[in-house]
Amino acid sequence: MALSSTDIPVRENGALVSLIVALNVVQFAVVPLLLLQSLWWALLLVPVVLSTTPTWALIHEGIHNNLHPDRAVNERRARLVCILFGSPFQLLRLGHLMHHRFNRSELNRPEVAPRAGPLARLRYYALLLGGLWIGELLASVLAILPNRFYRQIIILGFGDETPDGKSMWAAARRQLLEEPGRTRMRIDGAVITALFTLAFLAYGAHWWVLALALYGRALLVSFFDNAYHYANPLDEPMAGHNLALPRWAERWFLNYNYHAVHHARPQVPWSGLREAFGSGGHRYGDDFTTAALRQLRGPIEEQALAEPTRPDLPLSSHLPR
Repeated sequence: MALSSTDIPVRENGALVSLIVALNVVQFAVVPLLLLQSLWWALLLVPVVLSTTPTWALIHEGIHNNLHPDRAVNERRARLVCILFGSPFQLLRLGHLMHHRFNRSELNRPEVAPRAGPLARLRYYALLLGGLWIGELLASVLAILPNRFYRQIIILGFGDETPDGKSMWAAARRQLLEEPGRTRMRIDGAVITALFTLAFLAYGAHWWVLALALYGRALLVSFFDNAYHYANPLDEPMAGHNLALPRWAERWFLNYNYHAVHHARPQVPWSGLREAFGSGGHRYGDDFTTAALRQLRGPIEEQALAEPTRPDLPLSSHLPR
Protein backbone atom coordinates (compact mmCIF):
# COMPACT_ATOMS: atom_id res chain seq x y z
CA MET A 1 0.00 0.00 0.00
CA ALA A 2 1.88 3.06 -1.26
CA LEU A 3 0.86 6.28 0.45
CA SER A 4 1.75 9.84 -0.48
CA SER A 5 0.98 13.31 0.83
CA THR A 6 -2.36 13.13 -0.99
CA ASP A 7 -3.39 10.41 1.50
CA ILE A 8 -3.13 12.85 4.42
CA PRO A 9 -6.68 13.47 5.71
CA VAL A 10 -6.37 17.25 5.42
CA ARG A 11 -10.02 18.08 6.18
CA GLU A 12 -10.25 15.78 9.17
CA ASN A 13 -6.95 17.07 10.55
CA GLY A 14 -8.03 20.67 10.07
CA ALA A 15 -11.32 20.00 11.84
CA LEU A 16 -9.52 18.28 14.72
CA VAL A 17 -7.07 21.17 15.10
CA SER A 18 -10.03 23.59 15.23
CA LEU A 19 -11.72 21.41 17.85
CA ILE A 20 -8.57 21.31 20.01
CA VAL A 21 -8.21 25.09 19.77
CA ALA A 22 -11.87 25.57 20.75
CA LEU A 23 -11.59 23.22 23.73
CA ASN A 24 -8.52 25.03 25.01
CA VAL A 25 -10.22 28.40 24.64
CA VAL A 26 -12.94 26.96 26.88
CA GLN A 27 -10.30 25.79 29.37
CA PHE A 28 -8.19 28.92 29.49
CA ALA A 29 -10.76 31.68 28.98
CA VAL A 30 -14.39 30.56 29.33
CA VAL A 31 -14.42 28.29 32.38
CA PRO A 32 -12.71 30.79 34.75
CA LEU A 33 -15.51 33.27 34.05
CA LEU A 34 -18.25 30.68 34.50
CA LEU A 35 -16.75 29.52 37.80
CA LEU A 36 -17.69 32.90 39.24
CA GLN A 37 -21.31 31.70 38.97
CA SER A 38 -21.01 28.05 39.99
CA LEU A 39 -18.31 25.45 40.58
CA TRP A 40 -20.37 23.00 38.53
CA TRP A 41 -19.05 24.70 35.39
CA ALA A 42 -15.74 22.95 36.13
CA LEU A 43 -17.30 19.85 34.53
CA LEU A 44 -16.71 21.52 31.17
CA LEU A 45 -13.06 20.65 31.69
CA VAL A 46 -13.76 16.90 31.52
CA PRO A 47 -13.93 16.81 27.68
CA VAL A 48 -10.92 19.11 27.58
CA VAL A 49 -8.89 16.61 29.63
CA LEU A 50 -10.14 13.70 27.52
CA SER A 51 -9.03 15.54 24.38
CA THR A 52 -5.44 15.05 25.54
CA THR A 53 -5.19 11.80 23.58
CA PRO A 54 -6.17 13.16 20.13
CA THR A 55 -4.16 16.31 20.90
CA TRP A 56 -0.98 14.28 21.27
CA ALA A 57 -1.94 12.21 18.22
CA LEU A 58 -2.22 15.40 16.13
CA ILE A 59 1.16 16.60 17.40
CA HIS A 60 2.54 13.20 16.45
CA GLU A 61 1.17 13.61 12.93
CA GLY A 62 2.85 17.00 12.73
CA ILE A 63 6.17 15.51 13.86
CA HIS A 64 6.05 13.10 10.91
CA ASN A 65 4.81 15.81 8.50
CA ASN A 66 1.46 14.05 8.20
CA LEU A 67 -0.71 16.87 9.54
CA HIS A 68 -0.74 18.77 6.23
CA PRO A 69 1.08 18.13 2.91
CA ASP A 70 2.49 21.68 2.92
CA ARG A 71 5.48 21.56 5.29
CA ALA A 72 5.06 25.20 6.38
CA VAL A 73 1.36 24.72 7.15
CA ASN A 74 2.14 21.42 8.86
CA GLU A 75 4.64 23.10 11.20
CA ARG A 76 2.47 26.16 11.96
CA ARG A 77 -0.48 23.99 12.95
CA ALA A 78 1.69 21.62 14.96
CA ARG A 79 3.32 24.52 16.82
CA LEU A 80 -0.09 25.97 17.65
CA VAL A 81 -1.37 22.68 19.04
CA CYS A 82 1.88 22.21 20.99
CA ILE A 83 1.54 25.65 22.59
CA LEU A 84 -1.94 24.72 23.82
CA PHE A 85 -0.59 21.33 24.88
CA GLY A 86 2.13 22.98 26.95
CA SER A 87 5.46 22.13 25.29
CA PRO A 88 7.40 23.52 22.30
CA PHE A 89 7.02 21.59 19.05
CA GLN A 90 10.77 21.76 18.49
CA LEU A 91 11.35 19.77 21.68
CA LEU A 92 8.58 17.21 21.18
CA ARG A 93 9.66 16.57 17.60
CA LEU A 94 13.25 15.97 18.65
CA GLY A 95 12.20 13.68 21.52
CA HIS A 96 9.92 11.59 19.34
CA LEU A 97 12.34 11.22 16.44
CA MET A 98 15.05 10.21 18.89
CA HIS A 99 12.59 7.62 20.22
CA HIS A 100 12.41 6.11 16.74
CA ARG A 101 16.19 6.12 16.40
CA PHE A 102 17.09 4.85 19.88
CA ASN A 103 14.00 2.77 20.72
CA ARG A 104 14.86 0.06 23.28
CA SER A 105 18.49 1.17 23.53
CA GLU A 106 19.81 2.22 26.92
CA LEU A 107 18.89 5.78 25.94
CA ASN A 108 15.20 5.02 25.49
CA ARG A 109 13.71 2.30 27.70
CA PRO A 110 12.24 4.17 30.68
CA GLU A 111 10.93 1.08 32.52
CA VAL A 112 14.29 -0.74 32.49
CA ALA A 113 16.77 -0.35 35.34
CA PRO A 114 20.01 -2.19 36.22
CA ARG A 115 18.37 -2.88 39.58
CA ALA A 116 14.71 -2.18 40.38
CA GLY A 117 15.48 -0.70 43.81
CA PRO A 118 13.61 2.06 45.69
CA LEU A 119 15.14 4.95 43.74
CA ALA A 120 14.44 3.28 40.41
CA ARG A 121 10.83 2.66 41.46
CA LEU A 122 10.40 6.25 42.65
CA ARG A 123 11.73 7.63 39.37
CA TYR A 124 9.63 5.20 37.33
CA TYR A 125 6.32 5.94 39.04
CA ALA A 126 7.01 9.69 39.08
CA LEU A 127 7.37 9.65 35.30
CA LEU A 128 4.47 7.24 34.75
CA LEU A 129 1.99 9.15 36.91
CA GLY A 130 2.37 12.56 35.35
CA GLY A 131 6.04 13.45 35.51
CA LEU A 132 6.69 13.07 31.78
CA TRP A 133 4.28 15.86 30.78
CA ILE A 134 5.20 18.03 33.76
CA GLY A 135 8.80 17.86 32.58
CA GLU A 136 7.71 18.87 29.08
CA LEU A 137 5.83 21.84 30.53
CA LEU A 138 8.83 22.91 32.61
CA ALA A 139 10.93 22.77 29.44
CA SER A 140 8.87 25.70 28.16
CA VAL A 141 9.93 27.87 31.09
CA LEU A 142 13.54 26.72 30.86
CA ALA A 143 13.64 27.54 27.14
CA ILE A 144 13.52 31.27 27.87
CA LEU A 145 16.59 31.18 30.12
CA PRO A 146 19.89 32.70 28.91
CA ASN A 147 21.94 30.39 26.71
CA ARG A 148 24.64 29.67 29.30
CA PHE A 149 22.02 28.06 31.58
CA TYR A 150 19.91 26.62 28.80
CA ARG A 151 22.83 24.73 27.26
CA GLN A 152 23.56 22.97 30.55
CA ILE A 153 19.90 21.97 30.85
CA ILE A 154 19.94 20.46 27.34
CA ILE A 155 23.08 18.48 28.22
CA LEU A 156 21.37 17.26 31.40
CA GLY A 157 18.24 16.24 29.53
CA PHE A 158 19.77 14.64 26.43
CA GLY A 159 23.25 13.66 27.55
CA ASP A 160 26.60 15.08 26.51
CA GLU A 161 28.61 14.00 23.49
CA THR A 162 30.14 10.53 23.77
CA PRO A 163 33.17 9.06 21.94
CA ASP A 164 31.15 6.19 20.47
CA GLY A 165 28.51 8.53 19.04
CA LYS A 166 25.66 6.75 20.86
CA SER A 167 24.18 9.98 22.11
CA MET A 168 21.26 12.31 21.40
CA TRP A 169 23.60 15.27 21.89
CA ALA A 170 24.33 16.01 18.22
CA ALA A 171 20.64 16.17 17.31
CA ALA A 172 19.78 18.13 20.47
CA ARG A 173 22.50 20.68 19.77
CA ARG A 174 21.37 21.10 16.17
CA GLN A 175 17.64 21.29 16.91
CA LEU A 176 17.55 23.11 20.26
CA LEU A 177 20.72 25.18 20.54
CA GLU A 178 21.46 26.26 16.98
CA GLU A 179 19.30 28.53 14.81
CA PRO A 180 16.47 28.52 13.88
CA GLY A 181 15.58 25.95 16.53
CA ARG A 182 16.84 28.07 19.44
CA THR A 183 14.65 31.03 18.49
CA ARG A 184 11.62 28.80 17.98
CA MET A 185 12.16 27.24 21.39
CA ARG A 186 12.48 30.65 23.03
CA ILE A 187 9.37 32.08 21.33
CA ASP A 188 7.17 29.04 21.96
CA GLY A 189 8.46 28.71 25.52
CA ALA A 190 7.66 32.37 26.24
CA VAL A 191 4.15 32.07 24.75
CA ILE A 192 3.41 28.87 26.70
CA THR A 193 4.73 30.36 29.95
CA ALA A 194 2.61 33.50 29.46
CA LEU A 195 -0.50 31.50 28.48
CA PHE A 196 -0.41 29.19 31.48
CA THR A 197 0.50 31.99 33.89
CA LEU A 198 -2.39 34.16 32.69
CA ALA A 199 -4.72 31.16 32.87
CA PHE A 200 -3.89 30.54 36.54
CA LEU A 201 -4.38 34.25 37.26
CA ALA A 202 -7.76 34.14 35.50
CA TYR A 203 -8.89 31.21 37.63
CA GLY A 204 -7.95 33.16 40.75
CA ALA A 205 -9.20 31.41 43.89
CA HIS A 206 -10.23 28.46 41.69
CA TRP A 207 -6.65 27.88 40.49
CA TRP A 208 -6.82 24.34 41.86
CA VAL A 209 -9.52 23.50 39.28
CA LEU A 210 -7.12 24.28 36.45
CA ALA A 211 -4.33 22.46 38.27
CA LEU A 212 -6.48 19.31 38.50
CA ALA A 213 -7.40 19.52 34.81
CA LEU A 214 -3.75 19.91 33.83
CA TYR A 215 -2.81 17.00 36.05
CA GLY A 216 -5.40 14.94 34.19
CA ARG A 217 -3.57 15.86 30.99
CA ALA A 218 -0.23 14.99 32.58
CA LEU A 219 -1.52 11.61 33.73
CA LEU A 220 -2.95 10.62 30.35
CA VAL A 221 0.17 11.64 28.44
CA SER A 222 2.61 10.06 30.88
CA PHE A 223 0.68 6.84 31.50
CA PHE A 224 0.06 5.97 27.85
CA ASP A 225 3.43 7.04 26.46
CA ASN A 226 5.36 3.81 27.02
CA ALA A 227 2.44 1.36 27.10
CA TYR A 228 3.37 0.15 23.60
CA HIS A 229 6.93 -0.66 24.64
CA TYR A 230 6.76 -1.84 28.24
CA ALA A 231 8.84 -5.04 28.53
CA ASN A 232 9.77 -5.05 24.84
CA PRO A 233 13.05 -6.83 24.00
CA LEU A 234 16.20 -4.79 24.51
CA ASP A 235 18.20 -3.21 21.69
CA GLU A 236 15.55 -3.82 19.01
CA PRO A 237 14.73 -0.42 17.44
CA MET A 238 11.61 -1.73 15.70
CA ALA A 239 10.15 -3.35 18.82
CA GLY A 240 6.64 -2.26 19.73
CA HIS A 241 3.11 -3.58 19.99
CA ASN A 242 -0.16 -3.09 18.17
CA LEU A 243 -2.78 -2.93 20.93
CA ALA A 244 -6.43 -3.82 20.35
CA LEU A 245 -9.09 -1.15 20.96
CA PRO A 246 -12.80 -0.88 20.10
CA ARG A 247 -13.28 0.87 16.76
CA TRP A 248 -14.63 4.07 18.35
CA ALA A 249 -11.60 4.25 20.63
CA GLU A 250 -9.26 3.73 17.71
CA ARG A 251 -10.73 6.84 16.11
CA TRP A 252 -10.22 8.78 19.35
CA PHE A 253 -6.58 7.64 19.44
CA LEU A 254 -6.23 8.40 15.71
CA ASN A 255 -5.19 4.77 15.27
CA TYR A 256 -2.11 5.37 17.41
CA ASN A 257 -2.74 1.92 18.93
CA TYR A 258 -1.27 0.44 15.73
CA HIS A 259 2.11 1.33 17.12
CA ALA A 260 4.23 -1.44 15.64
CA VAL A 261 2.81 -0.55 12.23
CA HIS A 262 3.80 3.06 12.82
CA HIS A 263 7.37 2.09 13.74
CA ALA A 264 7.62 0.00 10.59
CA ARG A 265 6.07 2.67 8.37
CA PRO A 266 6.28 6.11 10.05
CA GLN A 267 5.37 7.88 6.80
CA VAL A 268 1.83 6.46 6.86
CA PRO A 269 -0.76 8.99 8.14
CA TRP A 270 -3.07 7.96 10.97
CA SER A 271 -5.90 7.35 8.51
CA GLY A 272 -3.89 4.59 6.78
CA LEU A 273 -2.57 2.69 9.80
CA ARG A 274 -5.56 0.36 10.18
CA GLU A 275 -5.37 -0.66 6.53
CA ALA A 276 -1.59 -1.12 6.80
CA PHE A 277 -2.17 -3.34 9.83
CA GLY A 278 -4.55 -5.57 7.89
CA SER A 279 -2.54 -5.76 4.69
CA GLY A 280 0.88 -6.14 6.30
CA GLY A 281 0.31 -9.35 8.24
CA HIS A 282 0.57 -7.61 11.60
CA ARG A 283 -1.13 -8.84 14.77
CA TYR A 284 -2.11 -7.52 18.17
CA GLY A 285 0.31 -7.91 21.07
CA ASP A 286 -2.50 -7.49 23.60
CA ASP A 287 -5.54 -5.33 24.28
CA PHE A 288 -4.76 -1.72 25.12
CA THR A 289 -6.17 -1.61 28.65
CA THR A 290 -4.30 -4.73 29.74
CA ALA A 291 -1.02 -3.45 28.31
CA ALA A 292 -1.43 0.00 29.88
CA LEU A 293 -2.30 -1.32 33.36
CA ARG A 294 0.59 -3.80 33.20
CA GLN A 295 2.94 -0.84 33.59
CA LEU A 296 1.84 -0.57 37.22
CA ARG A 297 3.99 -3.62 37.93
CA GLY A 298 6.85 -1.17 38.06
CA PRO A 299 10.35 -1.02 36.64
CA ILE A 300 11.95 -4.14 35.23
CA GLU A 301 15.51 -5.21 35.94
CA GLU A 302 17.63 -5.26 32.81
CA GLN A 303 18.63 -8.89 33.27
CA ALA A 304 14.97 -9.99 33.14
CA LEU A 305 14.70 -8.73 29.54
CA ALA A 306 18.12 -9.88 28.41
CA GLU A 307 16.92 -13.37 27.43
CA PRO A 308 15.59 -13.86 23.88
CA THR A 309 11.79 -13.84 23.53
CA ARG A 310 9.60 -15.84 21.23
CA PRO A 311 7.61 -13.59 18.86
CA ASP A 312 4.81 -16.14 18.61
CA LEU A 313 3.97 -15.78 22.31
CA PRO A 314 1.71 -13.04 23.73
CA LEU A 315 3.20 -10.02 25.48
CA SER A 316 2.29 -11.30 28.94
CA SER A 317 4.54 -14.33 28.54
CA HIS A 318 7.59 -12.09 28.10
CA LEU A 319 7.18 -10.37 31.44
CA PRO A 320 8.98 -11.32 34.62
CA ARG A 321 6.74 -12.95 37.20
